[in-house]
Amino acid sequence: MNKFILVATLSPLLTGLVPGMADQGTEGRIPFKKIGHLIVVKAKIDDSRNDYNFIVDTGGLAMIDKAVVRELGLKERGPMAKITTLDLSGYRIENVFCVTTFDFGPMRRMGTPVHGIIGSNLLERYKVTFDFRSSAVVLSTDATALPTPDGGLFFKFRNHPVNNAPLIKFKVHQKTVEGMIDTGQPYSVVLPFKDYGQYETSDLSASIRSKGLMIKWPQTAPRHNYLARLKSCEFGDLVIPEALCLFGELPPMLSMPLIGTNFLSQFKMIIDYPKDELILIPYPDAHFENNRLSLGLNLNLSEKNEIWVEGIWENSSADKAGIHVGDRIVAFDSKKITPENLIELMEMMDDDRISSITLTIRNQEGERTLKLDKTRLF
Repeated sequence: MNKFILVATLSPLLTGLVPGMADQGTEGRIPFKKIGHLIVVKAKIDDSRNDYNFIVDTGGLAMIDKAVVRELGLKERGPMAKITTLDLSGYRIENVFCVTTFDFGPMRRMGTPVHGIIGSNLLERYKVTFDFRSSAVVLSTDATALPTPDGGLFFKFRNHPVNNAPLIKFKVHQKTVEGMIDTGQPYSVVLPFKDYGQYETSDLSASIRSKGLMIKWPQTAPRHNYLARLKSCEFGDLVIPEALCLFGELPPMLSMPLIGTNFLSQFKMIIDYPKDELILIPYPDAHFENNRLSLGLNLNLSEKNEIWVEGIWENSSADKAGIHVGDRIVAFDSKKITPENLIELMEMMDDDRISSITLTIRNQEGERTLKLDKTRLF
């Protein structure tokens, strides 16, 4: 997801502000649903009557929507708010301190609103299992060491100094880099935009450029992104030829390689935060993308609740159809588009089983309806 605003003063505030463990049981199995690529769980806050939606983001900090803080009358201290009890499907976590500075407004206006983030500075209390195929996150306080199964990948990691996210070493072609395990962003690998030149000549087999933006992090002002094929990517004994990679401008305190859900979701992933150990167990049908079937569009929601084109991959079907950055989408497949069904359209765009989508586009020249076929970007 688009990342939070990282303020240097938050690091000392967050250190040591999450004492205590879950107050019942040693293990909790929390079901999640996917909203796009995001892992979303339901939670009750201080025994609230209503459920609230939280993203589980290993690359993020614990956060909460300021509107929820006001609604529930949570205690605040500077840019932080305290949740006394966070109940995740019956598994209760005590004393959760959340940043309140992120704007959840656009997510709040969508069909499934998001109210907060569960980040690594909270997950660090647990051994955390992401079972993507069973759509569950398991939090455990069991200190028993887990053996690495045959075919599994084992990593020792260190924690990022700001958000405590796990950092592991891997290879991009012949370069050893350190990357952040980031369940909050979709791309298999993101590399800092500023490093594109050093990879372009020797480590990439192909790349395409965007018109406008395909992804943007706060505190950055990029003009475009690159999507590239790495000649190889190595995670321990796993070698992935022609792996897809996005180059994006990242906030200064996060300007490092990121490892996202398109890669991580091919594994049952166990992050043992207390032991600084990561185990990736591949699913039998694991696959690692080296191409992408796509319309070539990135859409966003404006403050006026209009859906607009924020980015287009060059030579994609959207580009060839003459769609431009700034165009408005007013309907898809004969259905009026609204903030509530934007997720439906985005999921259709990401679903390889859907080969074409009909869009109605509005710009200064008027409206037109066109059927777009998904094509391979490379």
